[in-house]
Amino acid sequence: MMLSHREAARRHGQAATIRTVMEATVLRRIVLIPVLLAPLAACGHTGGGAGPTATAPVGTSASAPAATAATGPAATSQPAPTSGSAGPSRSAGATAAPLTGTQHAFIKAADPAEHTITFDLVDWFEGKKAEAACKQDGVTETANDWCTGYYYRNNNTKLRTLPVASGAKLRVVDMTPELHLVDADLATFQKALDESHHLFVFDVAAGQITKADEVYTP
Repeated sequence: MMLSHREAARRHGQAATIRTVMEATVLRRIVLIPVLLAPLAACGHTGGGAGPTATAPVGTSASAPAATAATGPAATSQPAPTSGSAGPSRSAGATAAPLTGTQHAFIKAADPAEHTITFDLVDWFEGKKAEAACKQDGVTETANDWCTGYYYRNNNTKLRTLPVASGAKLRVVDMTPELHLVDADLATFQKALDESHHLFVFDVAAGQITKADEVYTP
């Protein structure tokens, strides 16, 4: 049975409408599938599986280890160095006790106006004590009685000044016609020792020099 032209067009339009509705439904489903699957994918990452490891916020304890102090051992206090050798000599850092008795020293200055002598003390040894001190210091020279008759060590250069007592006897070496000691005033005493570079031996009582003689050494 032949359809009229109008009927055929109507049916063709209905078929096109049905196809359009079906295509829209399928397209809507295709679009909704990724949207519905996205939360599931996110949930899959929170389980600690193959997803990337979560990093801690900056400044929390889960970040890099705390920086340590400067490298190297902690500083420790060290004993202050002392001057002089290990022998029983005077230490420059020690508090000096008031001088008394017989002493040996190099003269450094004299003040006739103030009647004072400035000097550098030494440790003086004679005889067996000189031999022992030389051995302790590793000194082997023995010319001119050095280390056999006498020996001295000067381990520091601390200077001291003492007044010369009124009436103190000062004497210097005189080589004419033979070696002997002669009296001298303070200015002459200083000049003689400055020229000879000899030691002088002196006695101290009540904080004053009561006697001083130049010491002759070859």
